[in-house]
Amino acid sequence: MKKYIALLSAFVIGCSTTQTQIPEEKKAKIEEIGEKNAMVLLKTLKGELIKAMSEGGAENALTVCNKKAMELTQQVEKETGVQMKRTTFKYRNPANAPDKYEKEALEYFEKSIKEGKFPKNYIQVVNENGVLTYRYYKPLKVEPICLTCHGEVIDEKLAAKIKSLYPSDKATGYKDGDFRGVVRVSIPADKIQ
Repeated sequence: MKKYIALLSAFVIGCSTTQTQIPEEKKAKIEEIGEKNAMVLLKTLKGELIKAMSEGGAENALTVCNKKAMELTQQVEKETGVQMKRTTFKYRNPANAPDKYEKEALEYFEKSIKEGKFPKNYIQVVNENGVLTYRYYKPLKVEPICLTCHGEVIDEKLAAKIKSLYPSDKATGYKDGDFRGVVRVSIPADKIQ
């Protein structure tokens, strides 16, 4: 019997499973940890961007995105003890391109939004480097402040700087309230006990 359970676990761990297959008590804990940590990251990044904009405008904020966003994410990961990533299909930084599981989550949100819903989260169970992990995804909407660098119309000088920093940029053309992407929080299964 133990052998059968181990084989079944290995099969499930090798695949992505969705939130419908997670027991409610675990799901509530995953949502609590995921939401809390996603908000810490978002507040940290937004705070730095607002500070940079007030000190030197949008070009200064763009420099923060280019040079500091990944560093700030790593700092928050150390503080919280969970791995995080911002990802989208329309990424600016190639390091933020979605992996196959993140693509599944992004497709879930896009489909739901087309159906007139805006889910508050999405959860998967995946094997990350041999560790059973719950992935919590918090959807992001475009806010007015985002439109300066991600909107349909961008200042020419700023657009030139974006192009120089991100030659393959895909992250423009948004309107206020559009679905922007997700924050993914990876929570090792042993933290959900």
